[in-house]
Amino acid sequence: MDETDAPASSAQNVLAVSGVAYGVIGADLHVFGGNGVPVYRLANWRPHPAPAARTDRHDELEQLRRWRDWGSRLQLRWLYGADGQGKSRLADQFAAESVQAGWKVVAATDGPGSVPEPAGRQDLRPDSAPGCLVIVGNADRWPLNHLTWLFSNTLFHRAGPARVLLLARTDDSWPRLRAAVACLEAGTSSQFLE
Repeated sequence: MDETDAPASSAQNVLAVSGVAYGVIGADLHVFGGNGVPVYRLANWRPHPAPAARTDRHDELEQLRRWRDWGSRLQLRWLYGADGQGKSRLADQFAAESVQAGWKVVAATDGPGSVPEPAGRQDLRPDSAPGCLVIVGNADRWPLNHLTWLFSNTLFHRAGPARVLLLARTDDSWPRLRAAVACLEAGTSSQFLE
């Protein structure tokens, strides 16, 4: 969205004199102390440039649809399986279906060491979306404190359902994360891809 396309109430100026600037509307931006590096980055989900083949995991997609559409206001799902099992392909198809269903879909990447999005801003307001779905890639590689900072974002604490799909290779980190976010009273579940 171009600055001129934004309603006046959401105007935001992002300026970088040297380096990259990053801004969000409708969410929080958590930054490390003196170095100015975001703890994580949020961006509107975009399909991969080369369209991936549709997954043939119909049962798993149906499980994700039910998880998205039912349950408590905040739901976390740990989707895990070995490399090459199709987690990213499944998540991309699910994200595309969720966009078609009117959901706001956001991608979260761990800030330090990640390839930054282009400079500018991200409008993450849900507007009239029935809910917000956040896809967290490589969740098992995120430091636990980065994930807990992510879950404190106002993006997850608005009216309407919020769903967080965490993609991982194993479920080793999942028990610690569930314990760390117990105070959120979020529904938690895991889904293994054979």
